[in-house]
Amino acid sequence: MYKGTVLITGASGFLGSHIAARLIDQGYKIRATFRSESKSQLFLNVLGGKNIETCIVADITAPGAFLGAIVGADFVIHTASPFTFKITDIKKDLIEPAVEGTTRMLEAIASSSNVKRVVLTSSFAAVVDPTKGPRAGYSYTGPVLKPRVEEDWNPMTPEKALENNLFGYQASKTFAEKAAWDFIDSKARNGKTPSLVTICPPMIFGPVHPASGITKDALNESSAQLLHAMTSADPAPTRMPVFVDVRDVAQAHVDALDVAKIPNSERFVVCAGKFTWAAIKEIYESGAASAESMSPANDYYSISTKKIEEMMGIKWIGLQSSVKDALQSLDVKSKI
Repeated sequence: MYKGTVLITGASGFLGSHIAARLIDQGYKIRATFRSESKSQLFLNVLGGKNIETCIVADITAPGAFLGAIVGADFVIHTASPFTFKITDIKKDLIEPAVEGTTRMLEAIASSSNVKRVVLTSSFAAVVDPTKGPRAGYSYTGPVLKPRVEEDWNPMTPEKALENNLFGYQASKTFAEKAAWDFIDSKARNGKTPSLVTICPPMIFGPVHPASGITKDALNESSAQLLHAMTSADPAPTRMPVFVDVRDVAQAHVDALDVAKIPNSERFVVCAGKFTWAAIKEIYESGAASAESMSPANDYYSISTKKIEEMMGIKWIGLQSSVKDALQSLDVKSKI
């Protein structure tokens, strides 16, 4: 007996490939969208065709992009959104794909009477307030007690978003998540709506999944930053020193489909702890991070994960295991 069919976007991504594999392992059928046939074929070659449908959505911002893919889906996990700083146009390359891609998915969900729950991959970038600086001693919570009453939101404006690529990325995640909540709220007023769970991770480390096609010669953004820190003579300061392992984020997405465990719409921040690029370099060189290399992170905020730990029972993978497993998956040997 299958638990239902999940439409998942971004299934060839660093995170999406892990989510897709876990969905299959945990009793779901999946319909995975890809931007190209080559990515679809690699995915099928690695995971096999059992309980997997694939479809090509070349442009997630196109009108009606997901109308065909949504038919018959019981759940939606929407992970597709750009995470790169190698761009030429902030609005065109970051904000519009994130917001319009989410909007196209919401339009498809509105056309379906079958979808019970939507899980959206948001980001800690939609939670953190960059105007407040490091905020030593402050703990970001994301939500407070009532569902969808958020204590922490990035106050990014459309004008501020265009100042630099980092602000543009933060804006893309903030605006996309807010669009999803606005959609759910409007549907609730009409008496018919699926529930929504948003997952807000900080920097994501950990192993790449073979179905993603990511290698050390074709890296995703966070893995590229990880390897760069290891090879830098003097690692850069860590301006957002909080992380989570990709496997924990993937499991949170799968658990979020369980309406018995998560009965209402929720917003979750996920985080395993703090890191610095210097600490990652030490793990690479000696196998462990020293208190000295980690100390700059103490000058920054932390993230409270009490809510998701209580509701999902997650036990976080630590920094050392996350980094070492990332290296192994990329066939990069540490110095020890």
